[in-house]
Amino acid sequence: MKRYFVDKRGGCVAVRDRNKTDPEYPGLNPDTEGVVKFWMGEQTAKKCAACGHIQSLGWTVPAEFHNAAEKLCNELNAIPPAGARGGG
Repeated sequence: MKRYFVDKRGGCVAVRDRNKTDPEYPGLNPDTEGVVKFWMGEQTAKKCAACGHIQSLGWTVPAEFHNAAEKLCNELNAIPPAGARGGG
């Protein structure tokens, strides 16, 4: 199992360190234990066409945030663990 992983939630995405993550903690925010990098999406609102009142709220996380998280995660997992010996 790789040390770093991408944690995608409804309105955010983060790269987390499995060695420092509490699997029992349900939340995700910039201060959550094990978060290496955090991106927050944008809140979206659907309005009623007739009256203009907000019907529902949601979150959108841009694709570039997901792509950046995947890239960082792959880069971190490519770093050999401290104390690891290279072959040769």
